[in-house]
Amino acid sequence: MSDSETDPVGVTEEPTGEPTITGSASATSPPQPSTVNPALTGPPYRKELKIQGQIGEPGQRDKLSFMSLVHQIEGAVKKGYPDSEIVAAVIKAVTPGLQLRSYLEGREELELKVLRRLLRAHFQERGATELYQELCGMAQGPKESPQTFLLRALALRQKVLFASKECDVKYDKSLVESMFAHSVSTGLLDSDIRGEMRPLLLQDKLLDEELLERMNKIVSRETDRKKKTQTKSHLVAPVEASRAKAVEEKDKKGAGRSLYDEVQSLKAQINEIHQALTSNTQPRPPRYRRRGCTMCQKNGDEESCHHCYKCGKSGHFARGCRQSENGQGSLLRGEEKPTNM
Repeated sequence: MSDSETDPVGVTEEPTGEPTITGSASATSPPQPSTVNPALTGPPYRKELKIQGQIGEPGQRDKLSFMSLVHQIEGAVKKGYPDSEIVAAVIKAVTPGLQLRSYLEGREELELKVLRRLLRAHFQERGATELYQELCGMAQGPKESPQTFLLRALALRQKVLFASKECDVKYDKSLVESMFAHSVSTGLLDSDIRGEMRPLLLQDKLLDEELLERMNKIVSRETDRKKKTQTKSHLVAPVEASRAKAVEEKDKKGAGRSLYDEVQSLKAQINEIHQALTSNTQPRPPRYRRRGCTMCQKNGDEESCHHCYKCGKSGHFARGCRQSENGQGSLLRGEEKPTNM
């Protein structure tokens, strides 16, 4: 008897060369329990949630912005962190000493949705309506590049869409996209760049990164074209300047000659007027008052007259006469003024 006949469980080789277990024991033996490490079957290892950056006062450049904070919160939600852990991480990120942190630490059972509303109020974020109105009136600044203006418009568009989700006023995404395209196409300062960007902005399927790449190419092309134009103008400018200078000097000479002729003509007219005035003007006799009063003048006693030249009476001079010149001055001495009855 061979070993295969005496052993109920044997090992035989198949034509493939691999050993297989045969016999009745393979069918009747109970399954062996698996020896797997229980630590590997538990929940996966996850780091403690920590907000990158600190939450400070609104407007601080070295602190977190509202959009950055919300982005981290939404990332934690997608990774499966519970709301309580996210709330605790946000509270730890608030700068110690702020009234906001004291308030949040004293709030019991704070929900994540309520926390986001409180953070929005703390950062003094504007509502969807105000942001949409700002998007409507966007324009490129005088010192702002077209690329920077486009990025600013893209960021504002995202703010409108985000605020529309959290506020009561809802704006449709297609409406916001349409207003974004209109604001960019009308807000660019360069007319050539504006004309090339308008058809691109009307394409619905064009991605933001593609739009930025197209903007870079258009701006680069326009910059090269302006440089060539300026080089050509620099070559032509000296010739044009010399021509303009010659014309200007000629005009100055002509203007100077005409001004000289006008001055000579004015001088001649002044001389004519002066001659006419001097030839027609006769010397006026000197005005002087005869000595003596009227009576003495008639009698020829002007030199020996001691009467008043005005009233003709004695005892005072003309400068102290109390009679008016139109009254007694014309009366002769010894005559009386008639009285009105």
